[in-house]
Amino acid sequence: MLGIRTLKKSVWCMAMVLVACAPQPTVNQSRDVLWERYAHQPVDALLMALGTPARESHLSDGSRLVTYQFNSVYESGSPYERSTGCEATFMAKAPRFTLEDIAMQGDAYECNMLAQGHTGFARHPYMPPPTPYMGSRIPPLYRYGF
Repeated sequence: MLGIRTLKKSVWCMAMVLVACAPQPTVNQSRDVLWERYAHQPVDALLMALGTPARESHLSDGSRLVTYQFNSVYESGSPYERSTGCEATFMAKAPRFTLEDIAMQGDAYECNMLAQGHTGFARHPYMPPPTPYMGSRIPPLYRYGF
């Protein structure tokens, strides 16, 4: 018979497996999350929640476009360095300046981070692979001519 502690641990392990195997949300799903959170809200509520935008534009009809970005650099400082990002643009129509439309483009992971409220820049450093240990008792295979 399982004890309570063992049962809690097994349920926790199963939950961690489900979280690890959960598929990454798509860009459209991340956009839908932002739409549910900020649709028809005043643009000031968005500015208070996410902070200073990357860009802000005023259109000829008086509407405002507010753009937020989340960018990541992977393998930073190595020859394998690459960067990805996501950009979300919110349109607030004049004269009430409520959010009427959201456009999002970029990488799915970065768009998910942006939908969670992370803006700005993230750097992931390069971690070189471990060097083989040459002091072991078993000689390396290259000594045998393989």
